[in-house]
Amino acid sequence: MRSWVMVGVLLCLTGCVEQNRIEKLGMSDTVALDSVYQENGKPSEREVSNAISVPKPGTLDNQQADILQTIAESPKDGRIKLSRKINKVLVSGQLRSMLFGKDLAKQGIWKELDSYRRDYTVGEKLKIVVVNGSAVDMLTHKYAQIRSVGSHIDQLLIKDAKIHEVPDVSLYSFVRDYYDDGTDPIAPMLVVKGDNIEIDGIALFKKDRYIGKINAEQTVLFAILNKSFKMGEFDIEFTDSSTGRKESAMISSIASKREVIVKKQERTRTIPQVVIRIRLSGIILEYTGKSTFKKPEEQKKLDQDLSEAIREQLQSIVNHVQRSGGDNLGIGTYVRNSMSYEKWTNLNWKSIYPHADIRVEVDATIRDYGMIR
Repeated sequence: MRSWVMVGVLLCLTGCVEQNRIEKLGMSDTVALDSVYQENGKPSEREVSNAISVPKPGTLDNQQADILQTIAESPKDGRIKLSRKINKVLVSGQLRSMLFGKDLAKQGIWKELDSYRRDYTVGEKLKIVVVNGSAVDMLTHKYAQIRSVGSHIDQLLIKDAKIHEVPDVSLYSFVRDYYDDGTDPIAPMLVVKGDNIEIDGIALFKKDRYIGKINAEQTVLFAILNKSFKMGEFDIEFTDSSTGRKESAMISSIASKREVIVKKQERTRTIPQVVIRIRLSGIILEYTGKSTFKKPEEQKKLDQDLSEAIREQLQSIVNHVQRSGGDNLGIGTYVRNSMSYEKWTNLNWKSIYPHADIRVEVDATIRDYGMIR
């Protein structure tokens, strides 16, 4: 008898629990944030333009989304205002991408990032993206071939991160690099071209402020400098050392290994010397020269010519990043690990870094030459 009473009590209690039915929830998948400009043409320091994408139920083939916009003084204020424009309960648990317009990124994005990272419903895998232009315009644009902009951006970033066309940057990794005194954050960059969304390179940050970019043609080369990896491909122009003729090749199936060496400082030097040593191998898919590479000496000469051409390209990227002012390759992390914490704190790396002697060494090997052999 007592057990039946307990069952009855539990059944009554279940009726008191507040339930959110899936059809009553507005699960946003993308948020876009832009600067708001005042009458004098300067960006507002308080207000930010907000837009979110809320996918409608349906199959992947015909999925569409409601796009909501507002202007608010904080992300939280924006979410409150946006919730008044839809007959569903807005939730952030399905957020996949956070888009920042370039102008807002130049001002700094920490206030917005901090608001979302404090929200326990937002996952740490939320992708951080910079838009070369207006993020709100990218989200609200009517595309002929794209049904759900948020889903399209998410799939585009996942696909290109696998082949190292863009870095895989999450809310967690961006905040981690923001707090690290030996590195600065990066983020993938997108742009609207015609009626499509394309990869536009890699955004470079100093703390939370956008300071420059790596062009789309150099993203794989930047990845080679940034970490060891497998997969990816790039085009390279080089000079045939025997003829002086300009040639080009597409290298695919890259296997790259990076090693960062901090040389011991001499007593007369205050700026560390750093060597980024790259060893990579790949397969030639396209080649514009006349060599057949049947002879070992031809193969050896090609490896040497490619090594020098790749070294020049990588050194150019290192110099560009240094001039921009951010330590986006994380060189400071290796310098910090090479000395005591006391020496590191006295070094003032942020002021020394732009003038540091950072050199690139490359050893490239071609594993296969394709059908030309």
